[in-house]
Amino acid sequence: MQISSCNCGKKVPFKREICPYCGKPMTLNKIGNNAEILTYTKLFTVPEGFDAPIYLTLVELENGSNLLCVCKNENDLEIGKKGKIIFEDEKYFFVGNK
Repeated sequence: MQISSCNCGKKVPFKREICPYCGKPMTLNKIGNNAEILTYTKLFTVPEGFDAPIYLTLVELENGSNLLCVCKNENDLEIGKKGKIIFEDEKYFFVGNK
């Protein structure tokens, strides 16, 4: 997984040229795909490209930044659940460890 980091101390998932917090250039770094669920919700009205319902999940990445993604399996929905972030069809998904 790739994240962008800035000299101001902020880190954001995805490739960003400019820091959204201070406007300075960002550096692209690679991190592992480990994550832990912080919270989640079930959505019945979903963005284009998804079938309802989806489980929108806020996870903490191993570098301490947060990522909003979709949980692939309802059985993985548990605050504190550890798992991995996978990238499929231009989308990020959380998959829990077995």
